[in-house]
Amino acid sequence: MPQINYLFVVNPISGGNDKSAFYRFIEEENQRMGFSYELYKTTGTDDESRLIKLVIHHKPEVIVAVGGDGTLLLAAKVVKNSSIKIGLIPFGSANGMSRELNIPKIPDISLSLNPSQRFKECWNIIKNERVQEVDLLQINKNHYSLHLSDIGLNAKIVKRFEAEKIRGYFGYARLFFKELKQKKRISYRLVADGIQYQGKAYMIVIANATMYGTGAVINPVGKLDDGVFEICLVKQIKFVSLLRSLVSIFKKKLQPRKDLMKVVICKNAIIEIKEAETLQVDGEVVGEVKQVKIKILPGALRIIT
Repeated sequence: MPQINYLFVVNPISGGNDKSAFYRFIEEENQRMGFSYELYKTTGTDDESRLIKLVIHHKPEVIVAVGGDGTLLLAAKVVKNSSIKIGLIPFGSANGMSRELNIPKIPDISLSLNPSQRFKECWNIIKNERVQEVDLLQINKNHYSLHLSDIGLNAKIVKRFEAEKIRGYFGYARLFFKELKQKKRISYRLVADGIQYQGKAYMIVIANATMYGTGAVINPVGKLDDGVFEICLVKQIKFVSLLRSLVSIFKKKLQPRKDLMKVVICKNAIIEIKEAETLQVDGEVVGEVKQVKIKILPGALRIIT
């Protein structure tokens, strides 16, 4: 068996969990199997440029994201359109992409009697190297989305989430109901593959995937590898539905209700809104925008599932 070169990209604070058990696990696996590896711990400062240099120097066959959706997206941006495979060990608070890819989340280490078992499950998936080619979205040239991005209600919650340094489902729920009281509709104009739409919506979701990290399904028709993405225009927010799954407006595998949402499937889109609103991309606030341009990069990533 040829020796494989790994690069582990670790977010030390993801999920609020101590990563020392993971470091021990990888060192033990290294001693047992004899593979080559490097560890990079993210700092939040120049991580992308530092990782690019490390990839050039270390030349990994596999880059493994150890963290949440943000860590996975960081790895994706660094190795997009290359032969390097991406593995995932989900250590975040929500881990939306691990749900999409059916990769088991690492539980809270302090509550787990056997944390190594989940490490082994994820590690075995990575070692088997079953690759799925996954699409990536380019947003306003400088940003990329693997999962879900949006303008409106959820983006405002994410902005508060970041500002108040809150983590976990209960923190999200508290902010959600705060924002719900102040919700307002956004006037938009959408041009998708040359077809124009306009109206008002509480949320405009740019979806490559199907569900948020909470498990709330926002885009039941989405697929990670179909060469298209969806614009989900949330026209109504029903309180009973929100109680069921926070921001989920319909159940998995059902077609979206037309009275609640319009879903537009496309390869390229431009969204224009009347007043500047917060845009969040895969859980990270990127600023206030009045225009968003999106295009799909089909099969840009090779993710191990």
